[in-house]
Order: sequence, then C-alpha cells, then structure tokens
Amino acid sequence: MKNARKLSIAILLLLCVSALYGSYHMITDPTGNSLGLPFYLLNGTILNSYLMAGWILLVVVGLFSMITLLSIFRKSAIYSILIMLQGIIICIFIILQMVLLGENFAIQYVYLIAGAALIGLGFLQNQRKIVVDTERITRPRPEPKSHHHKHRKRK
Repeated sequence: MKNARKLSIAILLLLCVSALYGSYHMITDPTGNSLGLPFYLLNGTILNSYLMAGWILLVVVGLFSMITLLSIFRKSAIYSILIMLQGIIICIFIILQMVLLGENFAIQYVYLIAGAALIGLGFLQNQRKIVVDTERITRPRPEPKSHHHKHRKRK
C-alpha cells in the first residue's frame, strides 16, 4: 500500500506545482501571453481574461492538492477520501474547460488521466483502510499482563 501512497504523492505534487506555476502566471498576466495561451480561447466564455481562471486553478487544484498532501503526510483518517475528491475535482475542472473552450489539448488529457489515477489510488487506499480498521475492531484484545515485579518484596 505504500506504493499507492507514494504514487498519489507524486501525482499530487506534480499537479500542485504545475497549478501554482500556471495560476501565478494567469493572475500576474491575465492576457495569457506569459504562458503562451491565446486570448481567443476565452471567446464565447464568461471570462474576459485569464485572471479568474488563474484564481480558480490556484484554489481548486493548487491549494487543495497542498491540503491533500499534508493530510497524507500526517496520515489523517480521511486522506484517501481527499485523494479521491481531488481526482474528481480535477476531472470536472478539465471537462468543464474542454466544454467551455470548444478545443482540446494534449495537456488536458494528461490531467484527466492524473485525475482518474487519483480516484483509483484513493479508492484503493480507502479499501485497504477499511480492511485494516475492520480487522482491528474484530480481533479479540489480549488479556492484560500481570504487572508483578520480581524485585519487590511482597508482604
């Protein structure tokens, strides 16, 4: 199960760094020129610059990936659910992007695969957690050991 956790961390780290990089450039340069994003992509959408898209990317992918990574490192009880949730969010984010833009790019498919992988990895880790928790609950507790000390004198 450690491999699933390591793979989840690697994917989340990649998504987090790329989202922070992209959102920074979208926020500081709403024209999209610094990222090579053509302005015509926004035609027909509710956005008139890349500023709002940058903020959405920062919060939804960048910051949420960071929170999920922290929960994994702290071994939070819900980290597997957060991994799945991040995968779902990324898939929805990319599908909305594809629909709004009307064009598809290779990077969008990479992110869809990463989102699907996170959903699967989170599910796998959640199932493992359920099994471990069930075993812990159903396993009989051993009798407490007597705590007599040999070196003490008994009266």
